[in-house]
Amino acid sequence: MTTTSARTTTGQDADAALVAGVEHAVAVERLRRITDPEERLVAYARIATEDVFNLGIANNVLLFDLLRDNVFAKVVLTEADAEYASPPYGVPELLGPITAFLRKRFSAGIDPEYDVYATAGGSGALESLAFALIHGGVLTPGDRVLLPAPFWPGFLWCFEQRPGLRCVPARLDGADRLTLTVAALDRAYDAAPDPKPKLLVLTNPHNPLGVNYDRQLLEDICRWALDRQMHIVSDEIYSHAQSTGKDAFTSVLSLDAYATAPDRIHLVYGLTKDFGLSGFRIGFLVSKSNDVRRVMQGDETWKSLSWFGPLDSLKCAYVRELFGTTDRPSEFPTTLMKDYTARLKTAHDDAAHRLREAGIPYVGMSEVSRNATQFFLLDLSAYLDSAKFPKDLVLINHEIDRREALLEAFLRTDARVLLLPGGEMHCPSPGYFRLCYTADTMERVGEAITNMATSLRKL
Repeated sequence: MTTTSARTTTGQDADAALVAGVEHAVAVERLRRITDPEERLVAYARIATEDVFNLGIANNVLLFDLLRDNVFAKVVLTEADAEYASPPYGVPELLGPITAFLRKRFSAGIDPEYDVYATAGGSGALESLAFALIHGGVLTPGDRVLLPAPFWPGFLWCFEQRPGLRCVPARLDGADRLTLTVAALDRAYDAAPDPKPKLLVLTNPHNPLGVNYDRQLLEDICRWALDRQMHIVSDEIYSHAQSTGKDAFTSVLSLDAYATAPDRIHLVYGLTKDFGLSGFRIGFLVSKSNDVRRVMQGDETWKSLSWFGPLDSLKCAYVRELFGTTDRPSEFPTTLMKDYTARLKTAHDDAAHRLREAGIPYVGMSEVSRNATQFFLLDLSAYLDSAKFPKDLVLINHEIDRREALLEAFLRTDARVLLLPGGEMHCPSPGYFRLCYTADTMERVGEAITNMATSLRKL
């Protein structure tokens, strides 16, 4: 006999359930149409019916309280901020203190008037470089770009979508095929059909491996590329994300190789990662190339590329409070990065300890103090062939190994943890997942790791 407290799904309840089911199916189909895997994770978190831990997206929440109290709460908009900001790549009174900050990290030789161009995020800087080299005749649409793999998936759209270049993954060396070497680049270069790659993209510190590359390796790689008449762009957007004192960060702008060809080695930086300002979309292209200067500043035939993705006046108001102006420079960014290093190390060490305690392996786990940047690249390949995956898992990832997609869906559903699958980053084999330990509070990251461990034990 059914008690009066028992609830059955009839009438309006059944209609509501049907509507919810249809809405969920539509939402999932929309998710699958999102090409960018990180955007897909953000969209999923928004429609999820339960609280989820989105550790797949490269966010940094560690500095929000300091930014809120020292920048956000102090911004005052003026009538001038309602007008156009000109030039769109950064007004001189802002580029001065920004360049002073960049000089401390990358090179004392950066000139604020000719070398630094603000764009709408690091992706805008990368695309702008591609267009500049095309406009200067260095590249033509269809030319190849050499990318050590794994790599951030956004490179594909930065170089391929509008510039029309073609990205060539370079498979790496080592037992796990995750070690960058000149030999690995040489093999990929030789294997590429003619015309050979004309642009090499480095990521240092690396996303998703979370390591710095040492000076000698960078020297060797840059000289190798320059000998082949290639241009080089180094994405150093995580340069302050140093969780350890081992293998200190080295910028390409500090290399001897750079001094031999400063017009062929370019740098991209931004405030999205180190400063935790992903939503602001503020990037910088640093280059001494006349082709870059012509395109970014504009000339008689070419509108400044920053005009299409400017450092607009609203962003300028916040940057002005953060960096100060030429007449009133601020030391807050330097102090903030010191605080960031301390907080990052605490968050890194806590996440590493929890992963080890949970028995969740990650790349470099056996090495002491290896990790830089904001990531752990988990190696969950041991769980790929489990026969215990539920039959009703909803897959939302594109063109990756089905076993990896199932494992992602299982962790997303059972542990409520979102990770970025390695297949989306051209990892050498299935089973790798990127975990960003700065994407949430330390307590919630710890809770997410505990949930993952509980779920993995079920497999």
